[in-house]
Amino acid sequence: MEASEDDDDIVPIMSVDELTPGNARSIKVKGKNIAIFNVAGKFFAINNICPHEGGPLVKGRLKGYVVNCPWHDLQFDVRSGFGTDGGGYCVASYDVHVKDEQVYVNTKCRVM
Repeated sequence: MEASEDDDDIVPIMSVDELTPGNARSIKVKGKNIAIFNVAGKFFAINNICPHEGGPLVKGRLKGYVVNCPWHDLQFDVRSGFGTDGGGYCVASYDVHVKDEQVYVNTKCRVM
């Protein structure tokens, strides 16, 4: 993780061993509800709230890089936040870095 003038936006959220592959966890940081996913040892972060009706994405089924909303089955790619159905739904995504077995999230929304 490289230092920058925006280091205040990069916050530690957990150690690597707190979230095993294939699982997710929600965190609240700087007023944001963020879902963290571990896919095959790599961490991804998206907004935890489905834009359709507010379902908690962290409670959805994760299959590969795609999480399903538990309420109405909308699907989102955890790498980008984009919906997979082409219908225009998407959620914010956040950069995640691992350093010294600690997971960090950048609370500024990634611009795609």
